[in-house]
Amino acid sequence: MKSLKQILGGDLRQYTMVVALVALLVAFHIASGGRMLTSSNVQNLLSGNAYVLILAIGMVMVIVIGQIDLSVGSVAGVVGMSAALSARDLHFPWWLAILTGLVIGIAIGAWQGFWLAKVGIPGFITTLAGMMIFRGVVIWLSKSISVPVPDEFRFLG
Repeated sequence: MKSLKQILGGDLRQYTMVVALVALLVAFHIASGGRMLTSSNVQNLLSGNAYVLILAIGMVMVIVIGQIDLSVGSVAGVVGMSAALSARDLHFPWWLAILTGLVIGIAIGAWQGFWLAKVGIPGFITTLAGMMIFRGVVIWLSKSISVPVPDEFRFLG
């Protein structure tokens, strides 16, 4: 019979965070009287945090190649604000506004990739500068106020 160490493949310390997460889930499930892990609550958690999951998938790719991206939140802000403003001010249909935001996100990624890959500036510096620049762009574009979006946006979110 194989031991736990053989099944999991070596160093058990790499699973510490997974064990801690499971322990927290069980503790909250018990503390909430069994309401934590109901299907409706899990569905609400996933749908309410879908954007975090999407950003996390991208961050995993960056971390796997040994880099770090500090600008991910600011870039997401620029993409979201660009989509919202193009729907509100330019009267784009919802799908074109979202496509506009995605194209802007791709352009930002290519721009930061250029500085990292071609110029040779370290990813930490490149994305730190990007974080500050794009955070300022969001504040400048939105004039520090929330932007109402069409109902189709709310349905997608």
